[in-house]
Amino acid sequence: MKKIFILLFVIIFIAIVIIFYPKQNFKKRELITELTPLECNLNKEHCFLEFNNKKIEIYFQKQPLEIMVENTLHIKNLGKIDNLNARFYGLNMYMGDIVEEFSSKNNKDYYADLVFSACAENIMRYRLELFSGEKSLNLYIDFDVKR
Repeated sequence: MKKIFILLFVIIFIAIVIIFYPKQNFKKRELITELTPLECNLNKEHCFLEFNNKKIEIYFQKQPLEIMVENTLHIKNLGKIDNLNARFYGLNMYMGDIVEEFSSKNNKDYYADLVFSACAENIMRYRLELFSGEKSLNLYIDFDVKR
């Protein structure tokens, strides 16, 4: 009788845990299937974005961009941002997030070194999204890297 009571208690406990355990909301990003033309091509030129009524300049030191080759990303005229970091992620492939912390040159210009990995896509479209700590700045740019 005692064993049945313990077994029943264990089953009820497991059922409660399964029912009420908070489920993680891991949602995969929706992949794009068609690569539309980019407004600015970071492979060939410096790009400019508007942020807080300022013109922000973004560019890679080495152009064109290459996979598995370290490159330095520069962001100029951003202004002072605490804990500036960027998340790079694929828009037409699942490659995970590359998170890079930035160093500041003068509290308005930043740089970070990074390496892009390769996948089976001939053209990998990435998004670079800027954050202050964990908070998005709602500032991003898309760019392509050829395999």
